[in-house]
Amino acid sequence: MKILARTLALLLALAALLPFARAAQSDEAAGTHGTLHGPLQRSAPWPAETIELAASLPIQDGGRIKPLSTYASFMLLRLNGKRAVETSTGEKLSPTEWLLDVLFVPGQAESYPIFMVADIQAVEAIGISVADKKKRDRYSAAELRKGRGKLYELAREYERIEEKNRSTVQQQVFSLALNLDVYERLETSFDFARHDLDISGSTGLRKVFGADSIRFSQLVGRVPEVMALQRGLRSDTSAAPELQALNRTLQEASSVSQGTGILALVPSLGSVKAEPEWHAAEDLFMRAFEPEGVDARYVTALARLEDVARSASDMPRFSKAISDLHGTVVPMADARGEYEKIGLEISYYKANLITNSLVVFILGFLLAAGLWLAPRVKALYLGASVAVLVATGMLTAAIVLRCMIRERPPVSTLYETVLFVTATGALIALAMEWINRQRMALSAAAILGVIGLFIANGYETLDKKDTMPQLVAVLDTNFWLATHVTAITIGYSAGMLAALIASVYLVSKVLGVKRADPQYFRNLTRMTYGTLCFGLIFSVVGTILGGIWANESWGRFWGWDPKENGALLICLAQIVVLHARMGGYVRDFGIQMLAAFGGTVVAFSWFGVNLLGVGLHSYGFTSGIHTALWTYYGIQWGLMAVAGAHHIYERARDAAVQEALRSGSREGSAKPS
Repeated sequence: MKILARTLALLLALAALLPFARAAQSDEAAGTHGTLHGPLQRSAPWPAETIELAASLPIQDGGRIKPLSTYASFMLLRLNGKRAVETSTGEKLSPTEWLLDVLFVPGQAESYPIFMVADIQAVEAIGISVADKKKRDRYSAAELRKGRGKLYELAREYERIEEKNRSTVQQQVFSLALNLDVYERLETSFDFARHDLDISGSTGLRKVFGADSIRFSQLVGRVPEVMALQRGLRSDTSAAPELQALNRTLQEASSVSQGTGILALVPSLGSVKAEPEWHAAEDLFMRAFEPEGVDARYVTALARLEDVARSASDMPRFSKAISDLHGTVVPMADARGEYEKIGLEISYYKANLITNSLVVFILGFLLAAGLWLAPRVKALYLGASVAVLVATGMLTAAIVLRCMIRERPPVSTLYETVLFVTATGALIALAMEWINRQRMALSAAAILGVIGLFIANGYETLDKKDTMPQLVAVLDTNFWLATHVTAITIGYSAGMLAALIASVYLVSKVLGVKRADPQYFRNLTRMTYGTLCFGLIFSVVGTILGGIWANESWGRFWGWDPKENGALLICLAQIVVLHARMGGYVRDFGIQMLAAFGGTVVAFSWFGVNLLGVGLHSYGFTSGIHTALWTYYGIQWGLMAVAGAHHIYERARDAAVQEALRSGSREGSAKPS
């Protein structure tokens, strides 16, 4: 039994390692000995209550327990580039509705244009006609299957090329192959549930089950009896045909369950510590070959999945089947303490706080811009203040909810640093505005909010992954997340805010804004200086705490890792500004130029070192941020160059004026009285 179980495990492992060679068509999964049950087309829209129940089903993905709606949302974002599907008939589907179609009416879902291809050459490379397509367009699974063989062939070829060395078209082809493979595994993940195993050729199996065909769950629940029958047949040389029929049934069951691990919908029965992984049909089938077999509750869960898959043609039956499945798996997850945050996560995504916060920040920015044009209109000041305050409150609420969902401090991923830096910077700016009431900090808060949340939304769209993932090992500790990471991120926030205020100063100088109001520029300098002092405290403390963490994690306080070097650069850049000011080496303009340059240092430490792809801290790597980062560098350095040239010109002009005045004075004094 153990040998057979290990053999089956090996076969399934090999299947998981060969995604591009896998034949995922439904008819192949069915084999020649069974029947598939389930509709190819949906007869009516999914009922609202059914969608709600399906959305709240728990699933383990990437090591994290999340609602099925979250899984569907990020899966659709990965394939489609957006979280909505519009069918050829004009029907608009939410992520959960789309996933239900893929799982339970695959014949209909394969016609949906969901595969975003940025370069039409990638599709041409696999031999598909693109006569009616744009350069950047979406394709359906049915369209891509026409070039499926060529697609996987090229993907295997391009896989041997390092990602950084692939051309744009090669990367597009490779990504498209990965996405199509994921889609096909989703599409066939319920074939085991729709599949009847034909046992009419085995007299022994008919006696065990009392029927000519059985469901997958029935076989899983009685594998010990089947194995006992197999042992008896092996000892009888005349029972070779019977043994072959039995083995064929086991092979068929193994075949239809392969690839179902993409949907781990069945919670484990043990404790989270003892059994952290959830289950799908394939690993429950393997577990059935262990001496103790499979717990009856697992068999019930499999049977509920089968009921759902087989009833999709009848909406009332389907709704009841979803309800029964919900009533089976939710108590299993709840008993492990893994369901309590599901409702909160659903509410978090429904509230859409981050996008709504961005909208209100934009409103605040527009009101602040109007305030600059009409500074005496108090309604504009009040409106801008309320808008920025509300937007900051919404963003803060989103961060708090994320902390509650994950039971983690506010910063644990690169994406979350963007949210935290934006919220912290806006709060600091609002505090400065409350102190001096000069409108400048209010404008800075609005600008920072808009830029920060645009970056956050862009990051999510670019990365196309769950923004609340299971943490990598180096971050999997709440103490250091709450101390080192949070402190260093506050330092990032202060550094970027100082750079923003400095940029406002430089732009004002170049454009001649408030030329006759020197107090305006002195106020900006005080704000920049105070922000840098605030940021330096957190940057230094955060860096020291990071060294202590490194000593505990890797046995050394400092290792000149790129991320460590970046943190040191931030501290040095901020110290240089403060010491240069204290020593009288720079005045207002020099402080602002150094602070503006300090923003690029922060950006490098924050994002740039992750682009290097090396070092122990390279867990936040995101390939598509390179262009955005260098765009920021170019804008900031360009502004500094223009402001520097303008400053030199102004000094030269002032010197010429002074010299002319002195010359005039000397000429006047030389005239005879």
